[in-house]
Amino acid sequence: MRKVLIITYYWPPSGGAGVQRWLRFVKNLRSHGWEPVIYTAKNAKYPVFDEKLLSEIPEGVEVLSTEVPEPNNFVSKLLFWRKDRDKVLYKNQQQAGGSKGKRMKKVLWWIRGNFFIPDARFLWIKPSVKFLAAETKGADIDAIVSTGPPHSLHIIGQRVSEKLDIPWVADFRDPWVTMDYLRAVKLMKFAENKHKRLEKSVVTGADKVVVVGNVMYEEFKENYQVESSLIHNGFNRSTTEVKVALDEKFSIVHVGSFLPNRNCDDLWYVLQKMTQSNEKFRASLEIKLIGNVSPNVLESIERFDLSNYLNKINYVPYEQTKHFLGAAQLLLLPIDRIDNAKFVITGKLFEYLNAKRPIFMLGPEDGDAAAIIKDCNAGVCCNFDANEDIEIALHEKFELYLNQQNTIDSRNVDRYSSESLTEKMASILNEVVERIN
Repeated sequence: MRKVLIITYYWPPSGGAGVQRWLRFVKNLRSHGWEPVIYTAKNAKYPVFDEKLLSEIPEGVEVLSTEVPEPNNFVSKLLFWRKDRDKVLYKNQQQAGGSKGKRMKKVLWWIRGNFFIPDARFLWIKPSVKFLAAETKGADIDAIVSTGPPHSLHIIGQRVSEKLDIPWVADFRDPWVTMDYLRAVKLMKFAENKHKRLEKSVVTGADKVVVVGNVMYEEFKENYQVESSLIHNGFNRSTTEVKVALDEKFSIVHVGSFLPNRNCDDLWYVLQKMTQSNEKFRASLEIKLIGNVSPNVLESIERFDLSNYLNKINYVPYEQTKHFLGAAQLLLLPIDRIDNAKFVITGKLFEYLNAKRPIFMLGPEDGDAAAIIKDCNAGVCCNFDANEDIEIALHEKFELYLNQQNTIDSRNVDRYSSESLTEKMASILNEVVERIN
């Protein structure tokens, strides 16, 4: 059996979306002839902890780790982070200790964007390369995979590949140079150029580049003439079918972090209008938000007089989310309201597909997420601020709900199962090894 070294920041006990992609691959790689070896950090500062995910790591998988510098341990104190490992570590991006804290946050984000290049894990690079070169020498590693963000891990993968002469795959879960947070920190020219040089070095230097969406694929093709391989995120197919009773209320459900730039005043406005004008709707509506919810989202809900309809549930472990997904009348998928929103494909989309309940997406109708929803016949997509379309769609879904016909006949969903996607990843690993040999 061949061995692949997987360099990843997000690994159990990390929770949230970042860990799921490679945890799923690792569960299935052995059935495709690949033994995974994980490299991660002992002192990683995860935004969400989920200790139960440790039990999902296949028995016998080797996990290499070493303590590496973590600049965010210092930055987080200045930004007033609060850690609660029993529940969640959550950074309030809207309130950072008053006006003084907000000014400090802006300064620190500017420093991070311009001097922590490519990201806050840049101090990991040298010690990790040294550690891995020594630890894996003679270990018969056949291929290396780096997955980012953080994109510092791609540089680790590149350098270890060069030192040990092992083929290397760079897996991009998000863009690099065009990532929205880099645009927000007002990069100086020297920093912008360095980010571009590093991205070009990784994209053109890897034996294979893997991306999660079409927009990123086109971006790398146009900028670097590199044909990436497209492997979406996905879902774990349930081994046992658990029947869940649908919510009695007309529940609009969101699972996962509801971040500040996902707030949807357009939706709240329409819901307010419908509750004021439709007595049945007023009696039936439930807005169910499961996970971390940014204060600006809660403030908007209150401003639009929807607080009485809100059912806010704190972070729950991954497995428990399936009950909420399967019971939902509508699964809310708000796309990040950023300049390059078309590329955004949140991991929750695939969990929504697997739940086989109607999806209600707010975001670019010509974006990557909308294309998947339409291909799977899995729900409705409305552009940002398209209030009339949003209202029409909600009225239609509500009428179906009243007639107990609020179902979907989805298709092509199995192509996003972890088994199918792992087969594609294993094929890429085989390709790069056989090409080198």
